[in-house]
Amino acid sequence: MHAVILPATPLLVAGLVPGLSPDPLAAVRAAVAGALAELTSGGLLPLVVAHGPALRRGRMRPSLAGSGIGDRWLPPGPGGAFRADDALPPAGTGASVALLALRDVLGADVAVETLEVPAADDTLDDGTVEALRTARCLVVAGGTVPGGTAGRTEPGGGAPDDPAALTPGLRTALRLAGADTWTPAVRRFPQAHDHLPSAYVLTTFS
Repeated sequence: MHAVILPATPLLVAGLVPGLSPDPLAAVRAAVAGALAELTSGGLLPLVVAHGPALRRGRMRPSLAGSGIGDRWLPPGPGGAFRADDALPPAGTGASVALLALRDVLGADVAVETLEVPAADDTLDDGTVEALRTARCLVVAGGTVPGGTAGRTEPGGGAPDDPAALTPGLRTALRLAGADTWTPAVRRFPQAHDHLPSAYVLTTFS
């Protein structure tokens, strides 16, 4: 497997779906965990790629503060309570969702590099291009394309108004990593709750 595109919603983090029983994202969460376990089998460490307001690359700590969720509300990972490494800059929401999902599979102490790319597809520097081309595998945080045109198919398996849609910057990042030669498999998880999208989408590339 080359890459996993997971839905970049904070609700993917266990314990953050208050008051809903059964948990409507339980099946999504289990499928994501299974895909990440397969992606990282054999000790492979992925590059996390997500939308961000500016181009950033390096070690980052997960934080959902940008979505109004303080670190103390994040559920404990393997080995105990959530630990925020204040020496690292906080990742944005999308990257943080991916980092927390990886933490549940790899453990809290496994370090992975994160790349945040802005919406535009013309801002990637030479170092970022090289990082994408040499990455052994990717975990991509999907998200709605701002101002997208309904009906266009995205690499994540959906139209721009759907949670699988990717910004132009993320589509370019996938292309540079080699996604044009990979085979996608798309799983949709329909939702019926009034405050959730019609479906969450998980895409894997092999």
